[in-house]
Amino acid sequence: MTLGNLFKAQAIFVWLYAALFWVAPQMAAQGPGWTLTANMVSFGQVLAIPLFALGLFAWMAPTWVGDNINKVGMIFGVYINLALVAVQVFHISTRAANFDPMGMIPALLLAALFFWKTRTTS
Repeated sequence: MTLGNLFKAQAIFVWLYAALFWVAPQMAAQGPGWTLTANMVSFGQVLAIPLFALGLFAWMAPTWVGDNINKVGMIFGVYINLALVAVQVFHISTRAANFDPMGMIPALLLAALFFWKTRTTS
């Protein structure tokens, strides 16, 4: 798997969440154990727009960043995924959410793969 393919996998992961917020918000709320409200549905639809843009950036990053792909891979693939995991761990520790393996495990896996590939292609 190349670093470019990892960026595409990241894009698909983000796009799935964006689509989930639009077409199945009850599934998005079910994992962390949240009660779905009309406000949450509206906020999820608003949040889906920047998620779509983030996915588009991930998909196009290998073409756009050229020789800086390792740096972008560390920032985008490792640090942002670890920030996502840290926020989830915080919410779990404060009991604001339940452990949601559908969000946590892919983010950890992608962070590890991005870290590995940015180190082996340096």
